[in-house]
Amino acid sequence: MKNRKNAVSKFRFALLTAICAISVTSAAVLSQAVFRADDDQATDAVFSEQNVGETVDLTDAIAEVEKQEEAEQKKAAEAAAAEKAKQTQVQEIDGAKFTVHQELPIVEPSLTPEQAQDVSIVVHKADHLLTVYNGESVIAQYSVGLGSASAEGAKEKEGDKRTPEGEYYICVLNNQSRFYLSLGLSYPNANDAARGLKSGLITQQQYDSIMASLAAGEQPDWYTPLGGQIMVHGQKGNLGGQTDWTTGCVAVNNKVMDILWKYCKVGTKVTILP
Repeated sequence: MKNRKNAVSKFRFALLTAICAISVTSAAVLSQAVFRADDDQATDAVFSEQNVGETVDLTDAIAEVEKQEEAEQKKAAEAAAAEKAKQTQVQEIDGAKFTVHQELPIVEPSLTPEQAQDVSIVVHKADHLLTVYNGESVIAQYSVGLGSASAEGAKEKEGDKRTPEGEYYICVLNNQSRFYLSLGLSYPNANDAARGLKSGLITQQQYDSIMASLAAGEQPDWYTPLGGQIMVHGQKGNLGGQTDWTTGCVAVNNKVMDILWKYCKVGTKVTILP
């Protein structure tokens, strides 16, 4: 596909170059005619179509190139759509039907927990992808499940079944979770709290409480109309990172949760992107 695009681009460039060359040639003929004329005869110089050269109409050729480009773009879009459809399918899991996405193989991070001293996590919701970083280096990537209504956008309030978006930190480690193990996140953050206060969803007192907890690096109030108890957690039965099934949390396979448990601690930064 890349070679075809390069070929079309080169052909179009060649055509444009030809147009420029024709223009330069015509200008050169004009210049020569001027300088060949004697000073006292310059005003009598006459330029015919033969002096200037013929105009070459490349409109049809350029239109054909553009048509080929459009066809290639359409073909690429159709191929991408087919690939996406192939990666998602409906499966029955624990007695219910879910649209599942293709899962990455589960592998250990490229560094040991002792070597990875600057761990952070980034979740890309659109890709259902959790990436583990050490500093700026990627050391592992895993598939995730999200809130069942996350396709509608970021979390706004309690019960909307959306996964939030923003910058958070791990504020709770729970080894007694209903979903194997869980890492509690500092939702709502300052932006969430400001939005809630502005919209009237939370009170000034609730806002102040959230902000004080965030300033201290602690768990913010999880029991306001903004919602809370957003976790990175393990499976519920056979539901894990292969589909969006949670009420807003980020779900992974239990084997992945074992890995995250070894690498994460209270204060570990977790960024959730659209």
